[in-house]
Amino acid sequence: MEKEKQTIDNLMDELFAYMKRARYSNLRISDYRYYCQKVKNFMLANNIGYYDSHVGKAFLENVLGDFNYKDLSPKEKTLVTQTEALSEFQKTNRIPQGHRKHPPKVFEGEIGRAIEDFISYRKNTLGLAKATLQTDSIYLYLFYCDMNDTGIKCVTDINAEHLFSCALHMGEPGTAKQHVALSILRLFFRYLHDRGILPVDYSHVVPRANYRRNEHLPSTFSDSEIKALLNAIDRGNPKGKRDYAMILLATRLGLRASDICGLKFEHIIWEHNILSLTQRKTGKPLELPLLPEIGNAIIDYLKHGRPVSGDSYCFLHVQAPYEKMTSSNLGSRVWRYMWLAGINYKKRKHGSHALRHCFASALLKEKVPLPVISELLGHKSMSSSMDYLRIDVTSLRQCALEVPLIPSSFYNQDCWKGGYYHG
Repeated sequence: MEKEKQTIDNLMDELFAYMKRARYSNLRISDYRYYCQKVKNFMLANNIGYYDSHVGKAFLENVLGDFNYKDLSPKEKTLVTQTEALSEFQKTNRIPQGHRKHPPKVFEGEIGRAIEDFISYRKNTLGLAKATLQTDSIYLYLFYCDMNDTGIKCVTDINAEHLFSCALHMGEPGTAKQHVALSILRLFFRYLHDRGILPVDYSHVVPRANYRRNEHLPSTFSDSEIKALLNAIDRGNPKGKRDYAMILLATRLGLRASDICGLKFEHIIWEHNILSLTQRKTGKPLELPLLPEIGNAIIDYLKHGRPVSGDSYCFLHVQAPYEKMTSSNLGSRVWRYMWLAGINYKKRKHGSHALRHCFASALLKEKVPLPVISELLGHKSMSSSMDYLRIDVTSLRQCALEVPLIPSSFYNQDCWKGGYYHG
């Protein structure tokens, strides 16, 4: 929540103090100071006493007009990024990581409010994950823009014809993108009907994508390839120490990338040599043994690689402001080490989730029962683990039944006279 009545000078002082604590370079701080001064000059010229995000938006509109971010010059994009970072810092006391790639999705008007209410319901009542809500926002924004372009302002003005037309703009026919988009749209209109906002349940009118999920085998790598992957990590520097510990958690324990990046100190029970956490994807508690190899790698990283930070997350970026690692960060690191190791990953997925498949494959080779594998992988049901059975080709061959030979007397029956069946 934004601080009430905060002057730009006070906000800048807090921002630069934070950047110094987070060990930003003097050049980066100077860069922020340059753009913050532009905002300050705008406020002085317009006799604005206190800063908030609305002031930031007004400043950008004053300088850039009604802009489209992707059409801006690099310098103009930096102006937008730094101004939005100032507003974000006022809300969260943190500077967001990365650069702004797309304009924020702003929902306005009656349809926009209905979409925001739907997403809020999915978040607060159903407790859905942040990634799911972001997907909802992305695809419903396409629908929102389509309605705006059509001139539809009220939910009650939407009809079946509009929905069919909108479906054409929500991904190529038969693709996974269109399938997901139309599924979300179907849920949205069911919500509107259930809440009495629409008298007709248009969820039955939303067309279905002709989409078939390809049944590819889960990607996996051999023991020698995993060994080469780990050997490719340079453990002589902080980044390598961090990456080695994280990749061990994936290959030796099968943890998801989201759980590895979300690992906190409180999840490591050193006195009992266990990891105890709640999985981000399923919300299911998970307890795993802290293997000596993994424990030693984490200790090595904490002692000799982790930057000084009060953050409770275990694995951090090596450069300021030392934010926690993300799943995409880990995936890119895995790909890089596979490349360095000379592993041929053509036609195989080669991110962090492939390492989870390797863990499941190794357990299958050791004849570990499926219920145990399901528990170690943290699946909600055993059916989720059945997919991994397709990796173990050797065991599947053992399941094949022998076809008994047909005795020669069978062909001497009257119905087989002349070598043909006379049934």
